[in-house]
Amino acid sequence: MRYYQERAVSASIEQILLGRRRALLSLATGTGKTFIAFNFVHKLLSSQYARRVLFIADRVSLRDQAYNEFGGLGDRRGVVTGGAVPLERDVHFAIYQSLYADAVGGGRVYEQYPPDFFDVVIIDECHRSGYGDWSAILEHFQGAFHLGMTATPKQSDSVDTYAHFASENLDAEGQPRPIFEYSLGRGIDDGFLATYKVMKISTSVDEGLVIRDEIERGAELIVPEGATPRDSYDIKEFERAIIVPDRTRLMCEHLAGLLRTYGALDKTMIFCVTMEHAELVRSEMQALLGSETGRNLYAARIVSEERDAQPLLEQFQLASSAEPVVVTTVDLLSTGVNAPSVRNIVFMKAIGSVTTFKQIIGRGSRLDPTTGKTFFRVIDYTNATRLFDDWDLPTVPAVAGATTGTHSLSGIVQDEESGELIPGASVSIRVVSRLLAEWRADDDARFRVDELPSSVLDLFVAATGYTRRHLRVDPTDTDAQPLVVALRRPAQGERRLRISGVEVAIADEIEVDLGNGNTLNPAEYLSRVRSVVSERTPSLDDLRATWQSRASRRELEEYLSVRQITPELLSVVLGRYDLDGFDLLGHAAFDAPPLSLDARAVAAQAKLVRRYPALPDGFVAAVLDKFRLGGVAEVASSELFSLAPFLSEWGGVLGVTSVLGGAEAVGTFLSTVQSVLFESEVDA
Repeated sequence: MRYYQERAVSASIEQILLGRRRALLSLATGTGKTFIAFNFVHKLLSSQYARRVLFIADRVSLRDQAYNEFGGLGDRRGVVTGGAVPLERDVHFAIYQSLYADAVGGGRVYEQYPPDFFDVVIIDECHRSGYGDWSAILEHFQGAFHLGMTATPKQSDSVDTYAHFASENLDAEGQPRPIFEYSLGRGIDDGFLATYKVMKISTSVDEGLVIRDEIERGAELIVPEGATPRDSYDIKEFERAIIVPDRTRLMCEHLAGLLRTYGALDKTMIFCVTMEHAELVRSEMQALLGSETGRNLYAARIVSEERDAQPLLEQFQLASSAEPVVVTTVDLLSTGVNAPSVRNIVFMKAIGSVTTFKQIIGRGSRLDPTTGKTFFRVIDYTNATRLFDDWDLPTVPAVAGATTGTHSLSGIVQDEESGELIPGASVSIRVVSRLLAEWRADDDARFRVDELPSSVLDLFVAATGYTRRHLRVDPTDTDAQPLVVALRRPAQGERRLRISGVEVAIADEIEVDLGNGNTLNPAEYLSRVRSVVSERTPSLDDLRATWQSRASRRELEEYLSVRQITPELLSVVLGRYDLDGFDLLGHAAFDAPPLSLDARAVAAQAKLVRRYPALPDGFVAAVLDKFRLGGVAEVASSELFSLAPFLSEWGGVLGVTSVLGGAEAVGTFLSTVQSVLFESEVDA
C-alpha cells in the first residue's frame, strides 16, 4: 500500500477499536479506495474482528470492479444477484437495486439476511446513494460498522453524506469530518495522480438566446403542442428546455479539430445534457473522425447499464482496445468507472453541482503506465471548470484577507409558492470561492451563522425537492436581517423547444496548463503577461489611464483576450481572487502592489461622498458594493441600477436618473466612479 492508503486502513480499524459505528473516508478518484477497502476487510477477517462483510455499490460495473479487486479472498466472495443471497460466503457484493428488489417469498431481498448477519457494511461512492427508499437497507444493518467511501469533499450538496457517516468524528467546532482525507491536489503533488490541462471554450450564444432576435436573423423555432416559448434561454437550459443543434454541431467540429491536434485516438469522455443530446454528439463525432481514423465504432453512446451498453463500457475501459475511442454519456460515467487511459474529459453540459463536477474530473485523474499517460485534458464548453477549488489544485498560494470576523447572518427558509417553512435546509457561506461556514436550518427553518467578515458573501441554500438558491448578502446590514430565503420547486412536465438555423461561432478559446505542483505554469505565463501588457501600455500610469475609461478599457481587454490574457486566468495564477483586473495586470506587468476590491472601495467611498453630498444615504455604498462583487465591470453601465437595492430603494434606472439629475449626469457619475476607484495608490 501507498503511505496514505496505510493511513486510511489504520484510521478505519481504529474507529472499530474505539467502538464507533460510522466512519467516512474521503479520497480523490484514482487513489485506490477499493484497494483500501480490500486491505481493511482482509485485516478484519484475518484477525477475526469481523466474520462477514457487505460491500454495496449503486451500479453493476462498480460492484464487479470491487469483486475483482477483492480477488485475493478467492471463493470467500459472493454476489447478490437474481434475488439469491450467498449466505455461505464471507464477503457479499451487491448493488442497492438488487438488495431492494422483491424477494421470491415476499419482502425485500435484503430482509433475507438477519439484521446482525454482517459485522461491516462498506458503501462505495456513498455520496450518491443510501437515502430515500434505499436507506431502509442501511437501517436494517444498523448494528454493523458502516464505512462510507467518497471522492467528494464536504460541499453544500453532500451534507447528508457527512451527517450519516461522519457524525461520530467531529472537529473542534463540532462539525462532522472524515476520518481520513486525501485530495486530488495532494495526489498530484505526490505524483500518484495525473495532473491536468484545461481548455475553456465559449460560443457566441453562451450568454443566452433571445428568441425574437434569432427568428429575425432567419432561425426556425419549432414549438411542440402544449409548450409555451419564453423570450430568452440561458446556457443552463440548452438541450433541456430548448434544443440548439447548431451549437452542438459547432462544439463537435471544434472538438474534432482539437483531437486532430492532440491525438484523434486519445480516449475521450463527453458529458452531455440528455440521452438525445448524447446521441447527436456521438453521431457528429463519428461522422467527423470515424472515416479519418478508420474506426467503424469511433464514437459510442453509453447511457445505461443495459446489456448492449455494458460490453461497450468494458471495451472502452481497456487501454488496448481500439474501439470505441470516444464515448458520450449523460452521467453514467461520472462515478466509479475505472478507465486509466482516458486523456480527455469534455463538458458539453452545464454543471451546477460541485460533487458531480469532482466525480467527472476524477474519470481522468488516473495515471496509466500502459499508455504513458501522465496528464489529462479538461475541455470545457460550459464553464464547468469554475467549480475547481483547493481540493483539486496542486499547491497554490493562500488567498489574502480575513475570513473570520464579528458579524452574524440569520434567516429563515420557506417555500416560494406556499410560504411554508422548510426545516433542515442546508446553508453554506463562501467568500472569493472559499468556504467559510456550513449550517443546517433547524426545525423552525431558521439558521444563524456567526463570526463572519465585513464583506459581501455568497450564500447558498438548498433543500430536498427544491432548486438551490444563490444570494449575495452583506452581514453588516443588520436591518436586512433576518433574511427570508424562498426556494422554488423545479418546473414539471415542461416540453422542450427546438431552434434551428442559429448562427453560432467560437467566441473565445483559452488553454490553461497545470504543471506538476504548480498552478498554470506561473513563471512562463506571467512573463507573457508582462511582455504583452507593456507593449500596449508601457507604464502603470498608462494602464491606469486606460482602465479608468470604459471605452479604452474594453479595447484593451479585447486585445489581451485574443492573446489569452484575462483577469480570470491571472487570478488563478496569482492566487488572488479579491482583485480587480487592473490590480492583477498592474501587479503582473509592473510589479505594482495590488489593492483588494474592498480596499479600493473603502478608499473611494469618502471621495465620492464629498463629490456628491446630495445623494441619498447609502447610495454610494450600494454602488461600491457592486464593485466589491465583480470589479469595475459591475459599475460601468447604468444597468446596475436595475438591480437591488437600487430598484427597491430609488426606483431603478428611471428613479436613479431623476436622483442624479438626468441621463447625462448618470454617465458622468459612472465615469467619475471608475476614475476615482483607480486613482493612484498613494491617494488611495
